[in-house]
Amino acid sequence: MSPQKRLLALAAGLFMLGVGTVSAQDVTQIRFGTVNDPAVDRVNQLLIENFEAQHPGVEVIVEYIPGADLVSTYTTQAAAGTLPDVVFLADLYVVPFAQGGIVFDMQPLAESDESFDLSDIYDNLLGLSRVNGEGLYMIPSSYDVVTMYYNQSMFEEAGAPLPSPDWTWDDYTAACTTILEATGNYCFANGGGLPTFDWWAWMVPFVQGYGGSLVGEDGMATLTTDETLAGLQAYVNMWTESGIAQPLDFDAGGNCFLVGECATAFFIPGFMSALRSLEPQPFEWNVEVVPSHPEGKFTGMGTYGFAVSANAQDPSLAWDFVKHLASADAQLAIASNYAGTPLLASLREDPAIVNLEAPPANITAFIQNGENGILPTFFPGECGSLYAGQIAQEIKDALEASILGFSSVADAMAIAEENINRCLGG
Repeated sequence: MSPQKRLLALAAGLFMLGVGTVSAQDVTQIRFGTVNDPAVDRVNQLLIENFEAQHPGVEVIVEYIPGADLVSTYTTQAAAGTLPDVVFLADLYVVPFAQGGIVFDMQPLAESDESFDLSDIYDNLLGLSRVNGEGLYMIPSSYDVVTMYYNQSMFEEAGAPLPSPDWTWDDYTAACTTILEATGNYCFANGGGLPTFDWWAWMVPFVQGYGGSLVGEDGMATLTTDETLAGLQAYVNMWTESGIAQPLDFDAGGNCFLVGECATAFFIPGFMSALRSLEPQPFEWNVEVVPSHPEGKFTGMGTYGFAVSANAQDPSLAWDFVKHLASADAQLAIASNYAGTPLLASLREDPAIVNLEAPPANITAFIQNGENGILPTFFPGECGSLYAGQIAQEIKDALEASILGFSSVADAMAIAEENINRCLGG
């Protein structure tokens, strides 16, 4: 255990014992740092309402993060010791914020709370809240697994078979080729409000689907193994070979799927609310689990959530605020607003979820697809991640060069691997 983790564990123990802490009865305010975003606002309100009902004498002070710039805001506040008691974060920030002393390890609080069942949260989702499989640095908001949305009207117009659970990526490509030839529309939407072509949640599943990995046991990048290159080539082929992916320079005038010019979108459950808000509904749509690769089904997963900060004046009180997110009431409320899928296994077949009004008619695909969810690849050291820094930039440059035909996948990845490993010390 690192010195920082030992310190956090000791602090957690002291907090639970009431040693050297502010007593809950002395706290009159709790500061809640979050983002001002329509997709998060309802969750913010759920947490506030529940906390105020439990602690009527404690005022909740909401502090919106300027421009949703979590990194600079939290880094500055952490240095000054002025972090809010509760903070908003997302899976990509868990590791750097935990290592940077911004968020508190809530594992001891969770284990000592008899009203909280950590085992009811899906294991693969819980992994997003841990650092190297340890600790609990975020309570996630939803079982956000990337799933296939499809324009049923477009498939039927083109005479293409509708997606099914047993589809392979070859089946997907064949159907999308039919759509491209019949309608001129692309299939794999990217950018324009969706993530761009270098999103790990699309790219890494192809790598793992061909038996590859981006990192070896020695911690060095492995972008040029036969298996990794096979997966990356299959991914790039959607642009360079079959042509079914939205070109990087194609401007649909908005989100390609939402405006009806792309047949599919691979995204998280919260995308449902954006689709359902279109009035009138411009096309029929539904969802399905992701197609299979040679080694099975793989898809990315990630979510936002909340945590007790390292500066919380009373961590146990802040825990009361945060933990409600993982309650059945909160999860059912999020699902009923089509803002996410419940992260509790006990709600997997709850009638309130499976019988939600369509669209989508196949809403249980989100939960079924959760079994295929994988976490972002972790790179050791200070060279970045799949979200930021040199590692993200090198991989993005290599993919872009391959998609645009400036380089072969093998040559582009060889350069990226060399540069990344040089930074990693290899």
